[in-house]
Amino acid sequence: MEENTEEIIKEGHMLVHPIRHKIIDLLQQNPEGLHINEISRSIKEDRKLVTYHLLTLLQHGFAESNYEISKYPSSKGKALKKITLTEKTKNTLAKLKEII
Repeated sequence: MEENTEEIIKEGHMLVHPIRHKIIDLLQQNPEGLHINEISRSIKEDRKLVTYHLLTLLQHGFAESNYEISKYPSSKGKALKKITLTEKTKNTLAKLKEII
């Protein structure tokens, strides 16, 4: 049990960074996913900084991405990367609540 608790705390530590926490909250409110520009605008953070934190979430399995054709006329049908949360994020947050 101790080892499992340590692992949950280690993973949870990655989720509590203020910017990652904002991203996770936003994606929980938008389960269909958002693209990087939408996330950046919504949390009022620089796109480069948001990209860095999204990469961290993606690399550790807390988020996933897929490409979707843009619905915005100004994008002229370009494919945009949409980010969604994984079950790992939901499970880690639930387990953290149990231990805290």
